[in-house]
Order: sequence, then structure tokens, then C-alpha cells
Amino acid sequence: MRFIFIALFFAINVNAQILKKVFKYSTLYTAYTQTNSIQPPKTFYVTQDSRLIETTRRNPADEIRTIGFRKLAFFGYEDKERFYDGSEQNNSINSNIGNVKGLEYLFEYQKGRQQGREFENKQYFIRYLAKWWIAKGEINENQLIDLNYKSADIRLRIPISKKLSISLGGIYRTYEKAYGHNPIQKYLEQNNWWELSYLYGHYDVPYEWNSFTNNETGIEYFWFNSEGEILSYSDLDYRNNIYGNLVNKFNRDQLSLIGGFADISAVAGLDFYHYRKSFWLHIYGNILPKHKLVEGDSRYSYGNFIGNDDWIDYSLGGSFGLRITKRFGLFAELTNQRWWDRELKTIKVGVNIKLWQRTLA
Repeated sequence: MRFIFIALFFAINVNAQILKKVFKYSTLYTAYTQTNSIQPPKTFYVTQDSRLIETTRRNPADEIRTIGFRKLAFFGYEDKERFYDGSEQNNSINSNIGNVKGLEYLFEYQKGRQQGREFENKQYFIRYLAKWWIAKGEINENQLIDLNYKSADIRLRIPISKKLSISLGGIYRTYEKAYGHNPIQKYLEQNNWWELSYLYGHYDVPYEWNSFTNNETGIEYFWFNSEGEILSYSDLDYRNNIYGNLVNKFNRDQLSLIGGFADISAVAGLDFYHYRKSFWLHIYGNILPKHKLVEGDSRYSYGNFIGNDDWIDYSLGGSFGLRITKRFGLFAELTNQRWWDRELKTIKVGVNIKLWQRTLA
């Protein structure tokens, strides 16, 4: 019995030490952000009996609700004092290596609205960095750019020096979209544009118009929905303001019928990190030059869309800072990821000039 209690105590103690190591320096955070959205100029419609109707489409305020849990080591040039609100772009996620060895992770969920468009973003990231190898898993769903994938990445890491390392390995990616394919394009090659409207319950009613200026006449169309409510007063107005939503819905419906895909890709990475308070340079990049489809309908694969399996996906980035004097400095940051036909890019370039600095006694 004494042996059982000793073994139980030892197991609890070991598990406690493991949990402490896993969660040490981690942070749980939530945030709510709201900003004014861009409002378009006022627009109006004039009826046949000269009544003026405002048709301005007003966007509600932009907002983001965020909840997250993270353990990411900051690089020397990154701000360590800010509270987390979900808008941070920590380079530890984008680069292949972190500022420390061991386990790092990020689990973040966002729901919000941008220019009247509702969206949900999810990013779940976990990585273990050792001296000679790197393992990483990621789930990334970004509805703002319609990018959604899951990946598992394992590589051999080759340190060239304390500042430079390269990595070679493979990455397994799954995704639900037939990237590159556009179902509406094929549909319009075989059908008239208005036939798509009939599929979604819209119908048109012709009417004759007369121009008293030059005595011209013609035929136009009212457009109604399935409930008989008027949608527009002409084909042009209908295509400009209504038809685009049907095109998007048609593409979503057709793409959802295709199913998901999975690729195995070769991947090579490079990381360089130098930091001093007066100068820092952090460069990182990945290239995926060769791919093999292992799951999904090959007729709708991205490789079939572009004609071969040798397309190049990549992600790269860098951060540069130079403090020329105590009051003057330059900085630049870049991230650019292109997977399939989706691209995510940020660029920052700037100058900091401190015009007056307080001297503490």
C-alpha cells in the first residue's frame, strides 16, 4: 500500500511539473474592438413621378471580438509591454524558429464585421523547436481572404551559425476549397446570364420605355424575387446590385459539392536573426516547390487547374530596424504568404523622429 501511495505521489508530481512547463509564460486574453466603417457617398433614385428616394447603403460599425490563449516568445525588437487584443502580428508564428527552444502555441478565435461583411477567423498554432528538428501543426481559417487549411510540418533543422539556419522536410496540408476553379465561368460559357437568376427564384417582367427627346422606344425588365417583391427596375440595375450575390452563392454551392483535398509537399526554409538595440535584422522564408495530391478529386485539384504539380507556394517575411541616433530611426516589416491562389501580405515602412525627450533626474 505504501508503494502505491509513493507511486501516485510521484506521478502527480511529475504531471504537475510537465503542466507547469507547458503553461509557464502563457496568457489567456479576450478583447472587443469597434471602429467606424467607411461610409459611401449618398446615392438617390428618382421615380417616374419625380419622387426622390435615398438608396445609400450604410455600413454598420466595424467590430472584432477575440478570445485567445498563447505562449509565444518575443523577439528582441518586438513590443513586450502591450496587452494582447488579437491584432498583434508576432513574427514567431510566421518564422520557422522562435526566440527560444521548446514548445510554443497560439489558439485564437475572432468573430466580427468589416465594411458590413460578417466573418470568423480561427488560428490554432503549435510548434516544438529543437536544435536539430522542427515540428509544427496549424489550423488557419481566414474568411476575409477565403483561406482555410490545416497543416502538419516536420523538418530537419541545420544550424549554420548562431544566427542562420536552414530546414528541410515535408508538409501535409488539407483544404476544403477547389482553389483556382471558378464554377460561374463555366456556367456562363454554356448559359445566358439571366438563366442563373431563374435557378434562385428571381424572374423578370418586360416593359416598354419611350424617350420623348429623340422618339426612341425599347424594352426593359423589372426584376422580382420569389415572393413577388421588386428587386430592380432594369437589367443594368439588377446586374450591378443583385446579380453579384447570386454569382457568389452559386460558386459556394458548386464548390461545396466537390469536397476536400490533401497534398504532401516538399518544403525548405531559411531563418536569419540578428539583434542589437541599435540595429536588428530578421529574415525568414519557406518555399514549397513540389506537391502530390493524396486525397480529393484530381479533376478539381489546384495542380490540374494550373496544368502541373510543380507550382511554387511560398511564405516569406522580415523585420529591419536601425537607430541612427537616440532621436532618429528607420524600420520596415514585410510578410507575404501565397498558398494556392490565395495571398496574404502586409508591408510597413517608416521613420521615427523624437522631437523632444524628457530627461529624468
